[in-house]
Amino acid sequence: MTRCIVIGGGITGLFSAILASKYFDNVTLIENAPKCGGLLQSWQDESGNFFDLGTHILSETSNQQINDILFKGIYENPQDWHQFEVMKVSSSFNSARYDTGQFVPLHYLDEGDYEKALLQLLNAKGLPIEQADNLEQFAIENYGLIVTDKIFRPIMLKLQNAELKDLHPSVHYIFGLSRFIPGSVELARELKKSPCYDAKLAFATYYDGVSDVPKYYPKRGGVELWIDYLVEQATELGVEIQTSQCVTNVAFSDSKITDVILGNGEQLSCDHIIWTIPPVFALKLLDWPLANIPVRFCPTSLHHFVLDKPFIDKNFYSNVYDINSIPFRVTFYPNITNDNVVGPYNCTVEVLGEFDLTEQALNDQIILELKSLGYIEQGASVVSVSSTKLAMGFPQFSNAFVNERIRQIDALEAGVKNMTLLGKASKKEFFIYSVLQEAYEQLTYKFDDSLTSS
Repeated sequence: MTRCIVIGGGITGLFSAILASKYFDNVTLIENAPKCGGLLQSWQDESGNFFDLGTHILSETSNQQINDILFKGIYENPQDWHQFEVMKVSSSFNSARYDTGQFVPLHYLDEGDYEKALLQLLNAKGLPIEQADNLEQFAIENYGLIVTDKIFRPIMLKLQNAELKDLHPSVHYIFGLSRFIPGSVELARELKKSPCYDAKLAFATYYDGVSDVPKYYPKRGGVELWIDYLVEQATELGVEIQTSQCVTNVAFSDSKITDVILGNGEQLSCDHIIWTIPPVFALKLLDWPLANIPVRFCPTSLHHFVLDKPFIDKNFYSNVYDINSIPFRVTFYPNITNDNVVGPYNCTVEVLGEFDLTEQALNDQIILELKSLGYIEQGASVVSVSSTKLAMGFPQFSNAFVNERIRQIDALEAGVKNMTLLGKASKKEFFIYSVLQEAYEQLTYKFDDSLTSS
């Protein structure tokens, strides 16, 4: 009898457990929280309004075998899900809202800066990310000095509370700063014909270059319904899910983890372990050395508002790149569910950073800024508001932090023969569907090769 232990019940852990059930006699998933899902959670206020924590809109991948796992419940219950063809996302920058694109519009720079920025970006020689010492060097070499100083520098200071020279060159991808809208619809279409510019420029409207990949959002409840489907699927396949449980020790022999000991004293034999939480916890269990690297986290909070008037912005969500505004991302639920006529008019505002304000003053300031940027009507009033602070916040992706994380992963990959590192233990991927694609490729390759041949 073979057993696979999956550590972490987020989306990667659930997906991996379902996939592993094809190859192992027993699969046990261990999750420290009271329920699975990680940041893919939803909650309901006293008036019945739903709000999400984390990912909102679900999108199919290009791999149908992955889709068959991820969206099995949606395929079987299409009546419970909205389906979209276009991801409608806006942005704001330099005190103005851009209605048809999620990236920073270069033409929102001051006129003189815009002309210089576009010229510098088009003439930038380019530098591979693996050759850049930090984000400052990468930005200058690939986008030019104006974009670096007027866009990268202030936005990353807002979102990471750090200077570009202190940040890893890959961190901008996390915040959508890999592409920029160059100007008009016609200019963007023309410039994107060039392979040289295509990777750095975005279309001026999300209707151009639109993918036909189906996208989903639940008609009832919040995005946590997706997690419920995956938990049900895993359980039906025989996966044992233990929540409110953690690993307190492991037995390690001949470069393999042979047993996993849980907080309740239970000892589980282990043929293979899939680790989807930060790698530092695995090293601590193994009592392997850790570098003395200071880890800084940017405080992260979610502010859930219900307003008495419809939103001016009719998109699903918006990236607030405006450097003088507190919010970073706003999700407009009525626009997703098509309930923007009758309400309720509820939204979630994601904030990165710490502010010397009371909670009430912070919420008041957020609403003032959303009005100023044209997201909500000037006469709109707040019906109710609540806030959620994420326990650890968002990590500051310094070179030291990223390099130490890579070192930890390399040490585990070299030292533990029966461990697969995925999700938050991946050194290559961050975005949810890239993480799941990596999980599928690693697990199918490893298990098909090792187990079927034996």
